[in-house]
Amino acid sequence: MPRKPRFFLPDIPAHIVQRGHSREPVFFEDNDYRAYLGWLMEAATRNQL
Repeated sequence: MPRKPRFFLPDIPAHIVQRGHSREPVFFEDNDYRAYLGWLMEAATRNQL
């Protein structure tokens, strides 16, 4: 049975999980993780979150 579509509520934050295929690690070095956090912060600032 297919999963129900996700719904979006304006002005309500979404819970997002970052993980790899079969729960494998996504980041292998600290610099990769820090770059991701920087991009995430830029996006949050740009979208006033």
